[in-house]
Amino acid sequence: MTPRAVPEVIMKQTPKGKFVKPVKKQQWSRKMLMDYLVKHQIEAPLRVIAVIVAGYFLGLPLCEKFIFISNQRADGLYQKSFWDLTFLSFYICVFTVMRAFIMTRILVPLARWSNVKKKKFDRFAEQGYSFIYYTTSCSFGAYIMYHSPWWDDTSYYWRDYPVTEYDGLFKYYYLVQFAFWLQQIFVLQIEEPRKDYQELVLHHINTLLLISLSYCCNFTRVGNAVFVYMDAPDAILALAKLLNYSVPGVICNTAFGTMLVVWMYTRVYLYGGIIWSTLTEPDFYVPVFKLDPLEGHWFPYFVKYIILGLMIGLYLLVLFWTAMIFKVLIRILTDPDASDVRSDNEDDEPVENEKRSAPVSKQRNGLKKRHATK
Repeated sequence: MTPRAVPEVIMKQTPKGKFVKPVKKQQWSRKMLMDYLVKHQIEAPLRVIAVIVAGYFLGLPLCEKFIFISNQRADGLYQKSFWDLTFLSFYICVFTVMRAFIMTRILVPLARWSNVKKKKFDRFAEQGYSFIYYTTSCSFGAYIMYHSPWWDDTSYYWRDYPVTEYDGLFKYYYLVQFAFWLQQIFVLQIEEPRKDYQELVLHHINTLLLISLSYCCNFTRVGNAVFVYMDAPDAILALAKLLNYSVPGVICNTAFGTMLVVWMYTRVYLYGGIIWSTLTEPDFYVPVFKLDPLEGHWFPYFVKYIILGLMIGLYLLVLFWTAMIFKVLIRILTDPDASDVRSDNEDDEPVENEKRSAPVSKQRNGLKKRHATK
C-alpha cells in the first residue's frame, strides 16, 4: 500500500537566521481585520453611517429602515419585523463611533483636567462611558417600567401573553439596548483580558441569549425589568470607579457603599424575584402554553425552563461578583487605601498593579495579547 504523501512544510528564515513556521493566512486575515477595526473605530463605521444617512436624505429606498424602527400598524403601535436587523446593524455602528469618540475626545481630556494619573486615563474613559450609557438606559427603562403595570406587579410579566405590539418608545428602547449588547462583543474582543475574562464572556453570551429570546418570543415585559435591575448598579459602579481614579477616599467609598446597597436590592433581591416569578407565575397567568409562531405564541411549557435556566445562569454570575464586592468591602474597612471598587477580578490588584482596557490607543495591546495566547 502506497503511503500517503505528507505535505512539506517550508520553514521561513528570519533576518537573524532563525527558522519559523509560516502563519496561516486565515489567522493573519482575522488579525488584520481586528487591527484595522481597532485603529479606525471612528472612521470605518462613520463611513457606513454617512452613506445610510445621506441615502435617507436623498430619498433612497430602504435607508430609513436602518435609522428608524419599522412595522407600524394603523393604530400607531409597532410590531416586530425582519427590518429590525437593519436597525440593529446601524446602531451597532453608532455605538462603536460614539464610544470611541466620547472616550478619546471627551473623557481622556477630562481625566487629564481632573488630575487623574496618566496610566489611568484609559480606564477613567472606559468607566465614564459606562456611567453615561447605563445612567441613560436605566433612566429610560425605569420611566417605561414606572408607567407600566409590571412596575409593582410581577404577574404582568406573563399576563396577556403574547404581547406582540409596543409603543414607539418601548421598541426603540429595547432594540437600542439589543444593539448596545451586540456591540459589546466587539468591545470585549479589543479590551485587554482581565482575570474574570471567562466570566465576562459567559455574562455576555447569557445576556444576549436572554435579550434575543425575550424579543423574538415576546417576553419583553420581563426583559424590561431585567434591563433596569442590571443597569442601575452598573451606573453607580462606574461612578464609584470614576471617583476612585479622580478623588479616591471618603467620596469614592461612599459611592461604593451606595452601589453595594443598590446592587443587593436590584441584582440580588429584585432580580431573584424575577426568577421566582418565572418559576411560579406563568402557570397561573399565561393563557395557554403552545407553539404557534403565526399567532405570536412561542411558549410551550418547556420554554419556561429554558428561560429559567438562562436567568439562573446570570444569577450565579451575579452572586460570584457579589462575593467579590464583599471582598472589596472588607478591604475598604480594613485598609483605607484600598482602591478597587468592584472586585479583584476587574481592576486586578491595587492601583499600582492595575490592568487597563484602553479606548483606542491602547486596545491593540490587549488584542495582540489575546492572539498570542491562542
